[in-house]
Amino acid sequence: MITLLAAALWRLGYLIDSKTRLAPKKNSAFTTPLLGIGSLLAGGAGKTPYAAFWAQKLKSQGLSIAILCKNTGDENLWYSKKGFEVFTGNRFELCKKLDGKYDVIISDDGLEDRRLSHAFWVCLTWGERAESVRDIIPHGNCRSLWKDHPEIVCVKTCAMDWEEKDADIIFSMELDLPKNSEIVAIAGIARSQRFFAGLERNYRVVKKIDCPDHFDISKKTEQALKLGLPVVITEKNAIRLPESILANKNVVVCGLTLTHRAQASACNL
Repeated sequence: MITLLAAALWRLGYLIDSKTRLAPKKNSAFTTPLLGIGSLLAGGAGKTPYAAFWAQKLKSQGLSIAILCKNTGDENLWYSKKGFEVFTGNRFELCKKLDGKYDVIISDDGLEDRRLSHAFWVCLTWGERAESVRDIIPHGNCRSLWKDHPEIVCVKTCAMDWEEKDADIIFSMELDLPKNSEIVAIAGIARSQRFFAGLERNYRVVKKIDCPDHFDISKKTEQALKLGLPVVITEKNAIRLPESILANKNVVVCGLTLTHRAQASACNL
């Protein structure tokens, strides 16, 4: 009952915010195309790797790309390490600042910001309902409902490679360790259960250390290394680790790749 009430309050705040601070602005014309990668889920949808997928694809075609993301968390550091030009802060103001200076701007998240009315919005979904207040955080997993977003042009279904689903985007975990190895797993990401589930398919996970999203796992990693086993972490969490920890042979970074199945798509992207 308490979580349902909290979800209702979140919903009320969301509706007020969308009609005031984040409402569309008049006379806001932009010349640079904006590709928005969003999700109704409150984190863990794969927006960052998918945004990077398109950034690299467009960059390989000779186009200049700017990526917009929030100024908290690990995404900006991750993009920078990958060699992308990344900008953080108010996405609408950044669009005004960068307009005409790049061939394409990609926004990692920002679906809730209706001021970005010129965006081509792609929404990643893992089958979440997002139909009633019961699906809204903290009662559910979503920030908003499907009916809130008529601006979504394209919906992409997602799945992990071990799931028997006909999805548009298939995510795969890459880990350079012998199968059935004993490991310690640490995750400071949203939807960490997917990370742990993937590891448990091929390895004996002696200990799972689940931390909040964007958590600095440095101390947790140092403590886990004392067990003398490989400590497996996500690529995203590795961004914040000092080189002194990353240099340890028992620290193993698990990569994440994706396969974009264009033939399964219901939209032209």
